[in-house]
Amino acid sequence: MQHHIRRTALVAVVLVVAAVLGGCSGQPRKVSGLLDTTRRVPATSRLTTRPHLVRQCHSGSKQVRHTSGRGSKKRTWYTTRSTTVCTKVRRGTETYRRVIRQERWCVMLDDVGGKRSRDRVWYQVGRNTYTDTRVRRSGSKVTIEPERDGC
Repeated sequence: MQHHIRRTALVAVVLVVAAVLGGCSGQPRKVSGLLDTTRRVPATSRLTTRPHLVRQCHSGSKQVRHTSGRGSKKRTWYTTRSTTVCTKVRRGTETYRRVIRQERWCVMLDDVGGKRSRDRVWYQVGRNTYTDTRVRRSGSKVTIEPERDGC
């Protein structure tokens, strides 16, 4: 009897924690401060090779057994069914461009949240936010929705 009560209590706690965490992550976080500078970190890529796979098919045949009837009146016959089997086979290599680092857009703010002690804080933002803040003067008040802290 007690283990049912414990299990019910545990389920209730898990549901409450899930609801609280789910509610927090749904709203975008806004940060305001004075614009210091912006920075674009370009994407980095490298040419590299990988195996080139080619689809290779070969046809064949397979004997299929058929039966009908019951008991001593059972009749059995065989037919030949053609089949096609395809596999991927390595044929040399191919060259492709591998992206090592995605492009990032960053904004540095001073007086974050109105606190003069929080200066020179980097935030990674979307491309549209980056282009909007780029046309503003350094020192102007901006409010952004960062994708993540740091850059």
